[in-house]
Amino acid sequence: MKKSTVALGVIVALGIVGIGGAWFTGEKAQTEYLRQIELANQKFQSLGLSDSVNLVYKNKQFDRSFFTSQVEDEVVISLPKEGQVFTIPLSTKLYHGPFPLNQLEKFNFVPTMFSAQGVIGKNETTQPLFDFLKSDKPVQYQASTSYSLATKGKVELAAGEMTDPHSPQNKISWSNINIGFDVDKDRAGKYDMTLDEVTADLGPSSADGDSQDATAVKSVKTKMKGMKLDASFNPTKWAYIYTGKGSYSTESFEMTSMDYAGKTTSLIEKGLKATSDISLNGDFVNLKSESAVDSFVLDGKELGKLTNNSELNHIEANAANALIEAVFTVFKSVRDDKNVNDEVVSEILSSWVEEHGMAIFNNQPQLKLNPVSISDNQGKVSLDLNVALAKDPKFDLMKGNLYKQFTDFAVHIHVDKATAEKIMTQFAPEEDKALIKEKIEEQAKQAAAQNIVVNNDKNVTLALVLEKGELKLNGQVIPEEQVQGVLFMLIMSAAMQGK
Repeated sequence: MKKSTVALGVIVALGIVGIGGAWFTGEKAQTEYLRQIELANQKFQSLGLSDSVNLVYKNKQFDRSFFTSQVEDEVVISLPKEGQVFTIPLSTKLYHGPFPLNQLEKFNFVPTMFSAQGVIGKNETTQPLFDFLKSDKPVQYQASTSYSLATKGKVELAAGEMTDPHSPQNKISWSNINIGFDVDKDRAGKYDMTLDEVTADLGPSSADGDSQDATAVKSVKTKMKGMKLDASFNPTKWAYIYTGKGSYSTESFEMTSMDYAGKTTSLIEKGLKATSDISLNGDFVNLKSESAVDSFVLDGKELGKLTNNSELNHIEANAANALIEAVFTVFKSVRDDKNVNDEVVSEILSSWVEEHGMAIFNNQPQLKLNPVSISDNQGKVSLDLNVALAKDPKFDLMKGNLYKQFTDFAVHIHVDKATAEKIMTQFAPEEDKALIKEKIEEQAKQAAAQNIVVNNDKNVTLALVLEKGELKLNGQVIPEEQVQGVLFMLIMSAAMQGK
């Protein structure tokens, strides 16, 4: 038998399997598609917002043929208190697996249950979207679901501009927005978003009149370029706690504001990069964030590079989950009842403190700053901090043992004089600029004479560290009785001022 005949036979066999599989997969696709809709509805219902807003995803039509299905859905948003209902139509074409036609066109031969392409439809609710995006397809989406029920896809929002009809000076414009996702059957996984540029102009409201305080903000203009965001998350046994990692970056961010006296304030950030990491260690949550801005300019004055790295570790998860729930309750109370006052909010948060606050306090929480700093080519001004409480700490100044209430305590401050001089000179009155260097040196010497800092030719440092049960300031031991006395005086002074 000729090889060409064998090859032809294989192709025909695959074609028959593909046609039969397409019909069979079409049935599975419909089942899985409806399951995803039900899952989305369950996720929203779990937020507990039905008293103020209700969102339901409905399948209206599913016309199935051999290779494709035409699907019509709608998202119905109801506001019970306002008596308003908004309906968003969605029109989707499903391509059946195992080899969806739209993927074969791109020479993608990976077996897939179904692939989908769709657009948002036009009706009374969505007409404004078509108007300010000025596109016949303002929102497009595509996705594919594998046989393991993992779904990968993207949503594209067209570029547009929106202007407040009552205050035309207020407007926002943006470039195309692209959102990608790669998630499992429970919607856990990776998400990303890119936005090339967004600008916003906010002017005074006509209701402001001319009686505004001169220092009040009259107008604000902002522009952001090159935004990228990605995140991955996984649910946990706690309703409001998810683990995962994320990153955020922008090429530049500019903001200029003007008050009613005509004074302007400007801010420019370039090269922002930030990451976050939320993890679990048993029944405890760890949060880590790192961010850096390559260049920060305030009113034309270059401050240098900003760094902010922090950690919050060993936070009792039940208490953290209850705190997030309490915050949601506060937002919901304020949104549902405009007459909610500070006392109601305080009561909600106080209830959390009473029930859960000590669970965090008694389980060795840790706070780290490593570092928070401003730096340039001449040096840096930085703070490093590491504070961790012992198990079930007891802060009783009368009984002592203050140092034993910490497992870690360290504060490090580093100030390069040239960097401090540059920063202070930029913001000092003209008549004081020439004296900045002399003042820095004078204050450094005074602090060094009191053993508060270590003064060198180029920098000033401070190290307050708890080591082997002893608190040391720049290497010198500080008796615990002395610290207790200082704290006692501070508490008494605060009490007197409170009266």
